[in-house]
Amino acid sequence: MQLSPPSRWLARSSATGILVAVSLVLSACGSSGSATILNTEKIEGAIEQSSLTQRGAHVQVSCPSGIRQRKGLAFTCVAVLGHSSTRFVVTELDGSGHVRYEAR
Repeated sequence: MQLSPPSRWLARSSATGILVAVSLVLSACGSSGSATILNTEKIEGAIEQSSLTQRGAHVQVSCPSGIRQRKGLAFTCVAVLGHSSTRFVVTELDGSGHVRYEAR
């Protein structure tokens, strides 16, 4: 797959060691007794801020909603810059909302 320059640029950020361990304790949605759901809006904001801080890129990030907090669970968010996009794989480090993400 041929990546456009912005996508290569974002993807290269992963190759240059931009693996970000996020110590965000993400607030949970739902009530006691129900599954705890990640606040993926905070993850979107963290990826957007990382892209801006580390690369000067104003990206728009979209993550799925309704993701349960569960250690080892992985899901994908998408960062869009212009007409190109980069996938970020988000992995839950524990059941408390701590995650890490990596551009792929």
